[in-house]
Amino acid sequence: MSPTPDPRHLTPDEIELWAQGLLPAARDVHIGECAECRVAAERERKLLRELAQLTRFAPEFGFVERVMAKVKIPAPSGPHLRPDSDA
Repeated sequence: MSPTPDPRHLTPDEIELWAQGLLPAARDVHIGECAECRVAAERERKLLRELAQLTRFAPEFGFVERVMAKVKIPAPSGPHLRPDSDA
């Protein structure tokens, strides 16, 4: 059984909201008062900034078609799956 989070501190979800500028003002006050939460929140904000700076990659043209051309979809087997059966 996991411990119940301390309601005085921000939850991981609230820290993420703070880093995105979406934390409700009532909880935002806590960041200014709690060094522990402020450190965690600044770490989250730094991570989001670093992730935003990464080069975005996209598959080259035709990638999906080449992959799907190699996918083998098995044919149904058994009399109960044949469209011409009387079942």
